[in-house]
Amino acid sequence: MFKLIKKIFKVSKIVLCKPKGWFDFLLDIFSFKVRSSYILGKPVHLTIEPVNLCNLQCPVCETGAGILNRPKGRMNLDNFKKIIDQVYSFVNTILFYYMGEPFLNKDSYEMIKYAKSKNIFVTTCTNGDVIDPEKLVESGIDEVSFQTAGITQETHSKYRVGSNLQKILDNVRKTVAEKKRRNVSLPKIILGFIIMKHNEHEVAKFYQLAKDLEVDEAQILPPCVRNIEQARGMLPSDEKYWLYDRAAFEKGVLRPKAVSNNKSCPWIWYSTLLTWDGNVLPCCRDAQGEYVMGNIFQENLVKIWNNKIYREFRKKFLDGKTMLCSLCQGYGIIELK
Repeated sequence: MFKLIKKIFKVSKIVLCKPKGWFDFLLDIFSFKVRSSYILGKPVHLTIEPVNLCNLQCPVCETGAGILNRPKGRMNLDNFKKIIDQVYSFVNTILFYYMGEPFLNKDSYEMIKYAKSKNIFVTTCTNGDVIDPEKLVESGIDEVSFQTAGITQETHSKYRVGSNLQKILDNVRKTVAEKKRRNVSLPKIILGFIIMKHNEHEVAKFYQLAKDLEVDEAQILPPCVRNIEQARGMLPSDEKYWLYDRAAFEKGVLRPKAVSNNKSCPWIWYSTLLTWDGNVLPCCRDAQGEYVMGNIFQENLVKIWNNKIYREFRKKFLDGKTMLCSLCQGYGIIELK
C-alpha cells in the first residue's frame, strides 16, 4: 500500500504541479487505484452543458440527428453561477460543451467570464457558426476548438449538415485578429478536422489552411460513430485514424481498439458532467441521461459525489456490469492545466 501511495504521489506531482484541486485529484486517483466506490477527493473536472440545442444536423450526434430524448433547453446565468459558487474551490477545469452548440446560449460569454473570475480553466468546442469573436476573446476563455469536416463547402457539409464553411473560417480569422488587436495570448485557438471517408484526401490541404489562418494548433479528429452502418459509411480508408477494431468491423461488429478492463479508466473518479437542467451524469457517454446520479440544483454536488446511486454505479463499473463504456475510447488521465 505504501508503495502505491508513493507511486501515485510521484506521478501526480509531475503531472499536476500543484494547481487548484491537485490534492483532491491525488485522492481521486488513489480511490480509483484501490477500487473504492467511495471517493476520498472531490471532482476536479466538470463538463457543463450550457445548451442541448444545435443549429446543425450532424448525423452521428444525437442532437443533430434529432434522437436526443432528454428535455431541450438552456442553462440560465443564475443557475450557472450557483454551480460555480458550489465548486470553484476544488474544480480545476471546465469543458463548456456537451450535447449542443454552446454559443446558442446567449449567456455563454458571461458564464465563461464568471468561471474565469474563480480561477477555473475553461475550454470549449464549437461548430463556429454562431460565435461572436470579440466577445469570445473578451470572455477570457483559455481554449476553443473550431471543428470542421472538410476544406470545401461540398465536403464540409456532407457531415456538418446546414453549416456554412466560409462563415466558420471568417470567424476563426476574426478571433485570431481580435487576439492580436488586444495583444493577448488567449484563447488558444484550435482548428479541428473530423476525418471521414469523404474528406480524408484533404488532410494536407487542411494543415495548410490551418497555417494560413494562423491558429495555434491543427488537430485531426478520428470519427466517432454509433453503429456499424455509420462505420461503413464514414470511417476513412486509412486505419490509423480508426478508433475501432478492424477485425471486429469485418465481422459486422463495432468495437473499440482499446477495450476497458475496468481498471484503466479513472474518469468517473475525478470528473462528472452537469446537464443544462442540473442533472449529474457520470461521464460524456451518457448522452440520453439514463444514469442520473442526482441534481445539483436540489443537492450539493459534494453530497451527490458519494451518494448511494453514484457508489452503486461505480461498483457496477468495477464489476464490468455497465454498458455505458462499450464504445468508449477515452481511457486515460487528463492533465490538469
